[in-house]
Amino acid sequence: MKIRDRLLLAAERQFAERGALEATLTQIRDAAGASVGALYHHFPDKAELYRQVWVHALTDYQEHFWVAVGQSTDAQEGVTAGVREHLRWVTENQYRAKVLTSARPPGVRDSDSNREFFTNVYRWWRTHARYGAVRDLDFDLVYALWLGPAQEYARQWLGGDMRTAPKDVGKELADAAWIALRADDR
Repeated sequence: MKIRDRLLLAAERQFAERGALEATLTQIRDAAGASVGALYHHFPDKAELYRQVWVHALTDYQEHFWVAVGQSTDAQEGVTAGVREHLRWVTENQYRAKVLTSARPPGVRDSDSNREFFTNVYRWWRTHARYGAVRDLDFDLVYALWLGPAQEYARQWLGGDMRTAPKDVGKELADAAWIALRADDR
């Protein structure tokens, strides 16, 4: 594994376990088995390292979420697959998930990859709303109804307040999201 990748993984774990403020570059460097020079060669400061860890986690999450939704055959499958994938990803990527529930670094929201992700998901949603399968709502509200309960459950689980792994409650939360978002009372 390349030194940059080792640094990112070590930083991901340190930021998840200690928080961005408490994790030190020395701890990260030691965990990665990297020299001071190697660390600063790849990341000019802790803020940039945190930003790169955050972007890496977000990109990984968005890729998995989009595959689940984008490959769906209908609106119900897409909505429920998105929730289940969110919960599976959190369960299997706890350090990355903890990073994503922490403060977002500046500039991430405006990145090309983030805009592309939301454009694709919004376009998928609008297609299904146009033919009446899902409610025609503002996308901010769609996002909250679609993933809000799953995100809150995952956040509580990551904090140690829930014992059942998120992926094990996926069916219930996915079904609830579909009930909230479907266009009719089927």
